[in-house]
Amino acid sequence: MSKESAAKQVRLRLVHIDFWSATKNSFIISLTLSLILAVVNVLGWLLLTVLGVVDTLNGIVSSIVGIDFMGLTDLMSFPSVMVFTLIQVVAGLVCGTALGAFYALGFNFIARITGGIRVAFTND
Repeated sequence: MSKESAAKQVRLRLVHIDFWSATKNSFIISLTLSLILAVVNVLGWLLLTVLGVVDTLNGIVSSIVGIDFMGLTDLMSFPSVMVFTLIQVVAGLVCGTALGAFYALGFNFIARITGGIRVAFTND
């Protein structure tokens, strides 16, 4: 005979988030998202180049302006796209890590005033 145990509920209060733990976790998440965004940028450039979208837009702009406009082709060259992608990755990494750290500091400050967040856990 197996006796079913009643689920026990425990109520805890979250009053502190470790600053360095939040910073490390936000760094890893920002790094992952930045690398995904870099791959999407390179694949998007490759797709637009293979399909000829850049050359078509360059022809449309040239016909509107009336002169041979090569600015879009130069702007969408592979080195230009890679520099933009690198700047975007670094900015996303720095901003994402800083935001995670500031959120942890903000939560810790607010939790001192309000007493934290009450969380209930059950034992299944």
